[in-house]
Amino acid sequence: MALSRRSVLAIGGGGLGALGAKALPSGNANVSSNRAAAALLSAATTTDGRHYAVGLAARHEVFRVPLPTRGHQMAVSPDGARLFATPRRPGIKAFVVDLATQRLAAVCESAPGRHFFGHAVYAPTGHHVLTTENDTQRGRGLVVVREANTLDVVAEYDSGGIGAHEVLWMRDGRTLAVANGGILTHPDQPRKKLNLDAMRPNLSLLDAGSGRLLDQAPALNHQASIRHLAITDEDEAVVAMQYEGPPAADVPLLAAYRANGVLEPLHVPRDRQRNMKQYIGSVALDPATGHAVATCPRANTVTFWSVPDRRYLGEQRCRDAGGAAFDAKAREFVVTNGHGTVIRFSADTLELRHAATTRFPDLKWDNHLTSIRGDHAPKPDVLAASPPRSLG
Repeated sequence: MALSRRSVLAIGGGGLGALGAKALPSGNANVSSNRAAAALLSAATTTDGRHYAVGLAARHEVFRVPLPTRGHQMAVSPDGARLFATPRRPGIKAFVVDLATQRLAAVCESAPGRHFFGHAVYAPTGHHVLTTENDTQRGRGLVVVREANTLDVVAEYDSGGIGAHEVLWMRDGRTLAVANGGILTHPDQPRKKLNLDAMRPNLSLLDAGSGRLLDQAPALNHQASIRHLAITDEDEAVVAMQYEGPPAADVPLLAAYRANGVLEPLHVPRDRQRNMKQYIGSVALDPATGHAVATCPRANTVTFWSVPDRRYLGEQRCRDAGGAAFDAKAREFVVTNGHGTVIRFSADTLELRHAATTRFPDLKWDNHLTSIRGDHAPKPDVLAASPPRSLG
């Protein structure tokens, strides 16, 4: 259901703009003893600077596990037994958490001359974990395949571009979608972007069994850095971008991948486009309906979209909105922000569920939120049969 312009502005004019400052009930006093109750995972930092992997249920914190450094994204294994916490880039250490014991189980280090680039995904059977990494010596993105239990590298291959960030499986369980941001960086200058005039971001589709490039779609603008992805049930990749060009430019920030190297922009009114401040933090979708939510932390806004119709549906004000996930069991979009707030929207009507909004005053949620889907049926895993040899 599309939100009307009137209802969007009415909700956005007050509502969530105040939630980041209002003292809402804390989940910390009600930490669940049911370890299986967690439906969502996120990295978080306390107000006194300590870092955690946190599990959330509907309105409560289920667990928090200390991390040595700040986390970025949490990848959960298909059986729900462990999570792989990637570091805030450019980090060289990632962390495995055992969800049964709620303890740090292992530390994963990148090879010399490499660093993690923020995201990871488990193979369908959970036998392998795949990370995006930066080869600093050759200035290229990599997808690195590790055996999930030992963390030994069994393969690596070129991501198809520079600045590989999020990686996800397409629905066939064999094809990988990789968001290549196109921005050249180096750990000696960790926050400096070294090639803004020569950026070439793209979405690359790779065969996980061989590392072969199957298809590649360039960004809609050569300075629109492709960062984050979501996959529909129709096997369309939704692409979220962060524009690095002139501040006054109007550049689409959300697009959908079609075959044969084509990205189709999702249309948005010009005034709403400008309100997004050229930056999408994360994207999540209901794969059945094609409704999507994209966070715009610089604009203090959550935006709603219809992927099948390629159009914008509305927005909601929310300070420093970052993480986004789809909770299939509750049929809700869940959004987190840098002020400890967890906000829920109906996946069907896209309306804010005020009663389900919770704030954790001592936490600052990091950029991403991961849903534990609960579907642990075995699936084919091309990597388990014959992992590709290193191409690096």
